Amino acid sequence: MDSRFGLSVGSLFAVIGNKYIIDSSLPESTSFTLVDTLHGLTLFSIFIIITATAYSLLLVKRNELKKAKRFDMMAAQIVLVLYVTLNLYFIWQATT
Repeated sequence: MDSRFGLSVGSLFAVIGNKYIIDSSLPESTSFTLVDTLHGLTLFSIFIIITATAYSLLLVKRNELKKAKRFDMMAAQIVLVLYVTLNLYFIWQATT
């Protein structure tokens, strides 16, 4: 369970590093671009995952293993569906 925190924190650094690399290779823009939107969505999703992991860990420490497992599965499915759907929506909006 604790390794999920490490993975989430590592992914935060990866997203921020990716943003700096992408920003340096794209021309300057004063408006909020698709790349900015997708990076923001990714950061928000990672923070949601960290929060869900903390709650799940709390349930495990309270010895509510069944509830923790159910919460993990629900949270994973909800975050995945929302993340993919919002990515597709923002990309679709940018191309139309």
